[in-house]
This record gives sequence, C-alpha cells and structure tokens, in this order.
Amino acid sequence: MDSVTLEMNLCLVCRRRLVTCLCPHIVPFDTTSRFIILMHPKEFKREKIGTGRFTHLILKNSKIIVDVGFDENVEFQKLLADQEYETFVLYPGETVIDLSGENVAEKLGPKKQQFVVIDGTWPCAKKMMKLSTCLHYVPRVSFKLGRRSEFSIKHQPHPDCLSTVESIHQVLLDLNRAGVESTQGREENLMLVFRETVRMQKELASDPTREGYRRKPFSFPEERRMSKKWTERSLFFKV
Repeated sequence: MDSVTLEMNLCLVCRRRLVTCLCPHIVPFDTTSRFIILMHPKEFKREKIGTGRFTHLILKNSKIIVDVGFDENVEFQKLLADQEYETFVLYPGETVIDLSGENVAEKLGPKKQQFVVIDGTWPCAKKMMKLSTCLHYVPRVSFKLGRRSEFSIKHQPHPDCLSTVESIHQVLLDLNRAGVESTQGREENLMLVFRETVRMQKELASDPTREGYRRKPFSFPEERRMSKKWTERSLFFKV
C-alpha cells in the first residue's frame, strides 16, 4: 500500500483509520483549567487506541507535547513559566493534593490551574518523570482510588490504574465537585468517545477476516497472565 493510499484511509483529524474514525462522536468543550498532555514518542507513533489524542480533541484548553525528557523542551518550558496558571502534575506521590478531598479550591490556590498529565505506558511514564527534573518539585495531585478502568482491551499492571482519558475525566468530576470547574456534564463526552473506541476495537478484534497489527492473536486482559515483573517493580517515580 503506497503512502497516498495510506493517507486516504487515515483520518487526518483523529489520526485513526477511517473505519474507526472517532470524529462523529467528538464534542469539544472549554475548561477553565488547562491540560498539558506530555506524550511519549512510542505512544504517539505506535499506540492504536490513542486516548491522549482524542482527549486533546475534546478539551479545547489542552496541549499535546511529544518528548521523553522535558527540561529542554521549549514549548513545555514556556507553558510552565506562564504566570496566568498554577501548575500541578497528575501523578502519584507521598505528598499529593487529593482532588477528591475537602477544601480543594483553597489548596489549589487563587490562580487558574494547569494540569500536567503523563501519557505513556507506566514504565515510559516513570522514565519521563525521572528525566524531567523540572517536574520533580511541581505539586502533585491525585484522587481517591476505587474507580476501576473500563479499558477492557488493555492489560493494566494494577486494578486501580486508569487510562489518560479516564484520569482526566475523574479530575474534571472532582474539580466540578469542588467548584473549580463548571463543565455541566460536558465532560461525559470523554467517556462516551472512550467507550466507543473500546467497543470498536473489540468488534474488530473478534472479526477473524480482518488483518490486525498484532503478531499474536488478540486476547482479552482476563485471559492473560500477569507478568511477574509487575508484582516486583515500582510503577512510579519518587523524588
């Protein structure tokens, strides 16, 4: 297949094949907070689901920056220095602001907020945090666990791990509860598009006539054996 044919079969907006194009389902909306999605190059080049991509298409006040380390990334450093926003990184840590807790607005401060979200596999995200020393002392935010991922076609290393889109959706729910945002239910489009993506991928995976990109036959997470390394390694970077 030549490059022209490939381009004709690719949606140039959501960057998915036309058969799985998400654009008809995407309803963009604005937020007071800005979301900066730091995407690992592997996620940008190889990921077939791409929750970070369609999350960016839905959130008008968002940016995607592709890199591994961000200390010398000019675009990111410019956003980090923006005095209009107070910066927080959505990442687990020993000391975090619990967005599901009390007095969230007071803890975040009077400025508008921008939330840095790491988009990559857990090992890649850990490496990105380690290399980006500019993020080591940025206040971290998180939310109470208990929500299980609906990413039923992807194997998560831990039951409480959420995808990029699910994490941002939860952040918006908590910010609305705290009175920091007022998206009036528009944030549910994030989950609508996500669920449609999962549905389409399951449908394609169950069709034996379709040629996939996987070397091995597709299997659902519940059919896979958890790698021993996930029970022994630390998923997160600690300063």
